[in-house]
Amino acid sequence: MRYTLFCIYLSISCIACVDTLDMTPENSVTFANVFETERELEIGIMGAEASVRNEAVGQDLMSLGEYSDYFSEGDPALLQEHQAYAYERDWGWFYRVISYANAPLPYIDDIKMTQERRDFYKGQVYFFKSFAYLHIIRLCGDCVLIRDEVEIAPQGQTSWIKVIDYAISLAKEAVRLLPEWDELKDANGNAITHRARPCKGAANALLAHLCAWKAGCKYMAKPEDRDYDEQELWKIAEQACTDIIKREDIYQLADNPENMCTTVLMGGSKESVFESIFRNYWDELAQTKWDQSLALTSMARYYQGYPVVTGEMMGNIQNMNYRITNETVEKMFQEEDLRKNAWFYRFEYMRDSVDTDITGGYAYPYKYRQAYVSTDGSAGGGSFINFDANKIWWRLADIILLRAECRARLGGNYQQGAIDDLNKIRIRANAKLYDPSEHGGNLRYTIFKEREKEFLIEGGRWFDVLRNEYYKTELYGGFRTVSNQDIIDGVFFGVINNSYFWDNPLLRQNSYWLRRM
Repeated sequence: MRYTLFCIYLSISCIACVDTLDMTPENSVTFANVFETERELEIGIMGAEASVRNEAVGQDLMSLGEYSDYFSEGDPALLQEHQAYAYERDWGWFYRVISYANAPLPYIDDIKMTQERRDFYKGQVYFFKSFAYLHIIRLCGDCVLIRDEVEIAPQGQTSWIKVIDYAISLAKEAVRLLPEWDELKDANGNAITHRARPCKGAANALLAHLCAWKAGCKYMAKPEDRDYDEQELWKIAEQACTDIIKREDIYQLADNPENMCTTVLMGGSKESVFESIFRNYWDELAQTKWDQSLALTSMARYYQGYPVVTGEMMGNIQNMNYRITNETVEKMFQEEDLRKNAWFYRFEYMRDSVDTDITGGYAYPYKYRQAYVSTDGSAGGGSFINFDANKIWWRLADIILLRAECRARLGGNYQQGAIDDLNKIRIRANAKLYDPSEHGGNLRYTIFKEREKEFLIEGGRWFDVLRNEYYKTELYGGFRTVSNQDIIDGVFFGVINNSYFWDNPLLRQNSYWLRRM
């Protein structure tokens, strides 16, 4: 009976936050009899984990800033000012995560268990809520702030600065309360061996990214919201990264770029800090509301076809949404850099031995090596469904290079540490070590370009560009020439989905895009 009630809870709580945004009155529902044991509590909080996997994954991928040498004329990456709805963002996916996390929170203190287990579950709740707010803020800017309980009364947006402060406080609590990954146990006392459950390392990664976003994006905040010390935030982010990196027993870089592709992106590797599980489980999405072929765990679907995608021919590279030329690959990756032949399929052979009428002069991205294919004859057995890989939210290489960025910004005694971090990634790739003459001596820009190479087609470059305020050179089309006022008005944030205005008169549309609707 309790598990039946829990299923009812899942349905209602999934709607709860969206109802809050729509401000549709709802009946009072009590879930106290759903959460009476630790196992029931665990299942409830796993709803937030499942919501991240089934709903939030892919929503943060931003093709607007991902590196490409080709864009169609109407591509949103070029800033289509009079096509505002091309920039619509549906924050409801992440508010559902908050809803799932909030539902069991009032009952945790009433369930019989040790304080250590109580802290563990509270830490997970705080992690998932903070995680959701990070993505809402980066996508939409100002947003509705929901704390521990669903508010029925209409609410307008809160400044993204105030929301991120709340998210940072949650992340700090998650760091304090959660155990390290190697100490994770389920309600039955069994070790948790996957990397989809929040732990101290994942919480530190979250804290680091929250602090880095607030510090680096101060220029995007309204003038009245800029009264804070970004240097203190860089110090917090640097320490959070350090607390992950120093746990070499838990987190390690893959041996080389080839192993990064064949093991890390598959999931479960020691380079992974936090991930969502998809490998071998794509069919589960088909049992819910998702077409598993549409779920994106990276930008690879827009870049990568032959030889992994079933039925793709060499010449189809010229039809991909986004493309990278051989010339660009040669400039990005020097001869000795192992990433060139790991990230791209048989680079020299395809460049030199295949007719350019076929290749169009483009390289063949090859980061994702395995395809998940249909076995259903009625759907065409063997047809491509998706790349069979987990969603890696953060991997150790990201944390190392983020710490390098923090240290470069802090300067002084931190400078050499930034170079050491940069070189750690280059050593793994067998690339040339840092030279002070690179990019005119601009160490931070050099670190940015290293992130561009390391995370090519993984989907996070947009956020790296904005965090570093490099939009004038690293974005495309009209995004390079936006004014300071355009930025404050929200040009880098999305259009709020119209459905959220129907029942909530206090919501306000993004100022920049409202003028262009």
